[in-house]
Amino acid sequence: MKTKINPSNKGRVTDRIPPHRILREVYRHYGEFEALFSSTGKHVLEHGYFVYEPDLETIREKIMITVSLFDLRDGLNPQSEGGILSSRKLEAVMLNVIRDMKQRDVADIMGITTVSVGQYVEQAMIQLADKYFSGAERNVL
Repeated sequence: MKTKINPSNKGRVTDRIPPHRILREVYRHYGEFEALFSSTGKHVLEHGYFVYEPDLETIREKIMITVSLFDLRDGLNPQSEGGILSSRKLEAVMLNVIRDMKQRDVADIMGITTVSVGQYVEQAMIQLADKYFSGAERNVL
């Protein structure tokens, strides 16, 4: 992702955000999403963002993402219950992303390096995104 920052255009992106990165951010707020569902019954969220031309003024396209809590839950199932992630990837995701623990703490618990924690999480998000997004053009999770 290329982000050019200046005072008037801070945070504007000139390339699409990879689906696995979006998915990771959604999972970071998984607890809030569950609370929203519990209080309102709403299980689908929609989010959009603009992709700008290199001048950071002209909008090239708007990307819309639709996310279902039920699909997110399925992604957190162990393989024994139909999930797709290995137990190590799932453990890293649950601790680092869902519970928001620091990589060094997760590494201590799992008996691995912090680099390995990052690799497990990254590969898990790619694997989950590949399941829910059909290539870069599909934007429904």
